[in-house]
Amino acid sequence: MLLSSSDPLDDLADRALPRSVAIASSASPIYDVPSAEAQQHAVDFLGSIDKAVANGVAVLRGGESKSIIAQGRYFNALVNAGYAQFGSSYYDPLGSCGAAGSSARHLWHTQVRALQEGARNALSGELRKASDTLERDRQTCLADVSRALTSKPGWLPGELASLGLAPAGSSSAAWPESAAESPSTNL
Repeated sequence: MLLSSSDPLDDLADRALPRSVAIASSASPIYDVPSAEAQQHAVDFLGSIDKAVANGVAVLRGGESKSIIAQGRYFNALVNAGYAQFGSSYYDPLGSCGAAGSSARHLWHTQVRALQEGARNALSGELRKASDTLERDRQTCLADVSRALTSKPGWLPGELASLGLAPAGSSSAAWPESAAESPSTNL
């Protein structure tokens, strides 16, 4: 199936994401703490990934090499945007969101390889694993960006002072001068 030049799949790499998002990969991520804004950008980013994966299936069915190349570039743009927004490592606070783009690209490459080799059945395990990895990264991303929005810390430092855990004044016994003055239970 040949796609017309006005088909949006041919221009995916050019219109993928705003150019302002494509900052140097060595820079800090734009979003490094959970917030409402980070959550909205993560939801939008994951939506772009879902759309790219769905479009990728249609592109592969069409078999047009220009469209396949453009879709591959779009996945590269998604990876770069994810890294710029959320970080490129699981060790970044929201890095699972950036990793979701990389997982989507890996799924794409596995699908392309299966098409090229004509070995979809032989690669079904790899396809399943790549799909599962993408889904895990998606779920982790959503959990990470919403963590601070849905939960509060169990305690606050001010509350500790009101508990009276530290010895105060003359009402508490004095500390022994040496460890030998009192029996020790530590072995």
